[in-house]
Amino acid sequence: MSYKKNIILLGATGSIGQSSLRLIRKNKDKFKLLGVSAHNNVKLLSQIVNEFDVPNVVLSNPKNAIDYFGKNELQLGPSNLIELAKINCDVVISGIIGMTGLHPAFAAINVGNDLAIANKETLVSAGKIFLDNSNNNRGKILPVDSEHSAIFQCLDQNNIANVDYITLTASGGPFLNTPLSEFKNIQIEDALKHPVWKMGKKISVDSATMFNKALEIIEASVLFGIESDKIEVVIHPEHIIHGLVHYKDGSIIANLGLPDMITPLSVAINWPSRLDLGIKKMSLSAISKLSFYEPDLKKFPGLKLGWDSLQNPLCSPIVLNASNEIAVDAFLNNKIKFTEIYNIVYESLNFYNPPTPQNIDDVIEIDKIARLTALDLIKRQN
Repeated sequence: MSYKKNIILLGATGSIGQSSLRLIRKNKDKFKLLGVSAHNNVKLLSQIVNEFDVPNVVLSNPKNAIDYFGKNELQLGPSNLIELAKINCDVVISGIIGMTGLHPAFAAINVGNDLAIANKETLVSAGKIFLDNSNNNRGKILPVDSEHSAIFQCLDQNNIANVDYITLTASGGPFLNTPLSEFKNIQIEDALKHPVWKMGKKISVDSATMFNKALEIIEASVLFGIESDKIEVVIHPEHIIHGLVHYKDGSIIANLGLPDMITPLSVAINWPSRLDLGIKKMSLSAISKLSFYEPDLKKFPGLKLGWDSLQNPLCSPIVLNASNEIAVDAFLNNKIKFTEIYNIVYESLNFYNPPTPQNIDDVIEIDKIARLTALDLIKRQN
């Protein structure tokens, strides 16, 4: 009987969680779901528990607990979410969006669990702290984002000195061909229409502003130990090439694949082995054309802040991330215009210049102040 990898899935009812379940469902001979969590969706959580007979179950927001009908006992609250991530397992998949995923992800790394992470915000805000703890506790950090998974697969980690630079690709989002003069009229429903990926509201808006790529620049620097001037971003609307590693001898290794989160997830939780996923095969002749463009920083000024936050000690990645979350939420609630998202983030970065955090508590405090700063800026302009 072959060994099954024990998986704990944080954020099981979200988009990453659902992709993870599709993968586990098709490979029940290879994976055992040891634990799951959700925040609000107790009905779907109950269905997951019953389907996979999950022994460890957490609902981080207790208010909907009365509607739970799973066969196994339900634990409630954020503290139990952290305890769930500490259970000894092969891989913890962190699919929790935003800073709420910080503590459980850190708990997983601290006990030596491998962490497959789809949460940009965690690595952007506390990347160095995570990497240091990962190295100390021998738990690996495995990227789930398609772009970082691509770099991970193409990068020779043992010979990092041979790398010249890396390229992250971006689809360009829904407004790639929209004139800048029309940006002031962008509505919520427009920003949520991503041309390639089906995602949640927050990350869809981040893709529309290209703040998602700014965060990915920081994430790539943290994950792979690469300086900001060695990270390039290229618009690639077809989104077939997900990332490229350029070596000093002139060779370039690229990762290609049809847009589907299943593949990077399978890489993260089964590396270095490969699963036969039985997914649609890619035909290069059917694609026929791949196009690439320089990003327009006048239309997407938020992208530049990714490089700035790595190069300028006064430009904090934590403030960038926190103020963007607040600004996106304000946009989704019709409190600010689409073009004002960048303004709020930029002003927050200029208003609040925190010291470099030394631990997770520092990160949480800086994040809190940054959010209050962004909220105050939004109130002032309304």
